Amino acid sequence: MTISSCEAEVTHGMIFSQPEDPLLRSVLSLFRVARDQGRVLNRTKIAKLLYLADLSAVEGGGVAFSGATWRWENYGPFDPAQYRVEDALVASGIIERTQDPQSPCGEVRLRLIEDVDASLGPESLAVLGKVVAEHGGRSAAQLRDLTYETAPMVQAQTDGERGVLLDLNRARRRKHYAALKERYRARAADRGPVESDPGGGKDLLAEMAELAEARRRANTKALGEE
Repeated sequence: MTISSCEAEVTHGMIFSQPEDPLLRSVLSLFRVARDQGRVLNRTKIAKLLYLADLSAVEGGGVAFSGATWRWENYGPFDPAQYRVEDALVASGIIERTQDPQSPCGEVRLRLIEDVDASLGPESLAVLGKVVAEHGGRSAAQLRDLTYETAPMVQAQTDGERGVLLDLNRARRRKHYAALKERYRARAADRGPVESDPGGGKDLLAEMAELAEARRRANTKALGEE
């Protein structure tokens, strides 16, 4: 089954308008990429992988593309709109939703059961594919912990306010600062150690002594004591 990215299409009684719902488009693309790479998804992993993809896009000088509004919720970055998308995909028969019997918390596992297009643009799809390849094999708990180490989440925790919007641009600024620091270190290493001038100190002291009388007269005049 293919859901067109250009027009609304009725699928199993549900209407999808992908151009008007970027989060739906991103979730569908994530399912397709994850399936192609042999990765299993659940709610937590969907949220964290999309967040990391948005973060990667911003760090690379682009913009977040998932359509999610990221806030610091109980388990890290999350957008409750994900529930709406999940319900719509399950109702359409595209996604199968089951409860993981091996999870002590009853984690909900989601599986793509219909063929869909990965309808993101080429650049966004490339970012998503790279993130899934790098992090898709991690557990939900590992992904959660990883997102807590990102710059937007570190700042949110510092401010101590759950529910706040996450500033993804903070990651870009931190990456830029780190790059500048590395360039400075490289240049400092190329210059080698700074050598002192053996006679520089004596010359400076002599110059200061020579100008002492001129400084005294200037200060006296400035203070109105002449």
